[in-house]
Amino acid sequence: MRYALGLVFIALLFFCFILFWPEDENNTDSLEKQNVSSEMPQDKISASDSIDKSDENRHEAMNSEYKILEKERRVLKQRLARIKHNMWGLKFEKNIAKEMSEILLNAYKLIKNPGMLGSFSDIESIKDEIMKLKFANKSLNQVSEIINQKRSND
Repeated sequence: MRYALGLVFIALLFFCFILFWPEDENNTDSLEKQNVSSEMPQDKISASDSIDKSDENRHEAMNSEYKILEKERRVLKQRLARIKHNMWGLKFEKNIAKEMSEILLNAYKLIKNPGMLGSFSDIESIKDEIMKLKFANKSLNQVSEIINQKRSND
C-alpha cells in the first residue's frame, strides 16, 4: 500500500513538474513564426500586411471622428447646464413647460449613457451620432428663446 501511494505521489510530482515548468517564450515565438512563414506564401503575407494597414487607417479615422463626437457631447452638456442655470426659479405655463421638458429630456438622453469608441461599427455611425447631438443643440435654441422671453416679461 505504501509503495502504491509513493508511486502515485511520484507520478503526480512528475506531471506537475512537466505541466508547470516555465518554457523559454522566445524559442516558442520564433518557432511559431518559422512555421507560419513557411506555410504562407509571400503574396498572402503582403495581403495580410495591407489588411493590417487598412485596419489601422480605419481605426485612425474612427478615432478622429470620435474626438469630434466627444467635443459635441461636451458642448451639448455645457449648453444644458447653462439652460438649467437660466431656468432656475422661473415658472412657465403647463403646455410650454411640457414642450421644454420634452426637448430637454431628449437632449439629456444623448449624453446620459454615451457610446464609447468600441460601440460604433464604422465612421458613418459616429457621424450619425454627431448629427443627433447637433440637432439636439439646435433644438435647445427654442428653449433658450422661451427662457429669454420669460425673463424679459418678468
